[in-house]
Amino acid sequence: ITKKTKNRYMDKNETLKLSVLDVEEKYKYEYSEPVYSADQIVSYGSDNLAPILFNNCYKNSATLKSIIDGSVNYVVGDGVVVNDNLATLKEQVNRNGLTMREFVAKLAMSYFKFGGYAFQVIYSKIGIPVELYPLDFGRCRINEDGTKIFYSKKQWGRYTSKADSYDRFNKKNFDPQKPTQIFYYKGDFTENYYPLPPYYAAIKDILTEIECSKYSLNSVSKGFSARYIFNFPGVDNVTDEQKRDIENAIKSKFCGSDTDVNFMLYWRDGEDKLEIEKLETDDAPEKFIAIKDNARENIYTSMRATPNLFGLPTSGTGFNSQEYASAFKLYQKTVIQAVQDGIKANIDKVFGVKDGISITPFFIDFSDEK
Repeated sequence: ITKKTKNRYMDKNETLKLSVLDVEEKYKYEYSEPVYSADQIVSYGSDNLAPILFNNCYKNSATLKSIIDGSVNYVVGDGVVVNDNLATLKEQVNRNGLTMREFVAKLAMSYFKFGGYAFQVIYSKIGIPVELYPLDFGRCRINEDGTKIFYSKKQWGRYTSKADSYDRFNKKNFDPQKPTQIFYYKGDFTENYYPLPPYYAAIKDILTEIECSKYSLNSVSKGFSARYIFNFPGVDNVTDEQKRDIENAIKSKFCGSDTDVNFMLYWRDGEDKLEIEKLETDDAPEKFIAIKDNARENIYTSMRATPNLFGLPTSGTGFNSQEYASAFKLYQKTVIQAVQDGIKANIDKVFGVKDGISITPFFIDFSDEK
């Protein structure tokens, strides 16, 4: 509110009530892990709803989605090959027809969204793993001693949910009466029960980008992009019903029925004319663009990614083919290869083999470029 507006209200000893939406509070997420059930299930975040936040970040942030989708493509590379020591999985990894390439892609997607992944291991009657089913990591919970995985077919609630209990993967504890175990991977450096996604340090930046996008949409759909105060005179001569009619008429005329109100009404006496005051300056859109650009840069930084590798050319830098190849090589070495190696090692661990699968990496070649 401008100083002039504030002083006029304060000088009259009047109270101006504003409804303020605290964006950070709306998305607040604290990474504490209380135990809340007789089964000693550990809460995924302080409210057990952390995966919902992570999923929403992925779905609503164009920058994050681009990085994650592109990274998954880089992980599967130019092909996933099942070697002879896993011959039974060459065609498919389960009876649903899922190929090994699709299986690796789903694990990679889960890793970049949540920082970990989980998959179901089906044993034969003699204790040999024969099928693999990727799981939605956000629907998995673990118990306090790390031996049980609880999987809910529906989203978990704040404190509980109906879930099926499985033994965590351990070949030595195979029970013929329980032909299913769940392999639970939370990353190599996670000390907590649940991992943090790679972009966790940029959560606020991701939410900032999302809110800026909403602002842009509202600015277009509402008719006028700034926020206003309507100062109406003659408060003693207007009934409450008339006030509501005036407010609804303004909303219908300038905002549309499907958008939020972008103005406030202030009724006063002792005045004889209507005044309209802006709550935002004319350069507000430019400020939002700058904020959004800064947030996008921080998202890329958190993922150790270069915008050019994910379809966002860096303007004014003269980024050429050699620099692109170098950036891709660095990202492949420091991020993608680590994810590939982890997935390959965990598949080997399940089947007790070495080099069960191979992944052909992307190769960038600009030698024919003119």
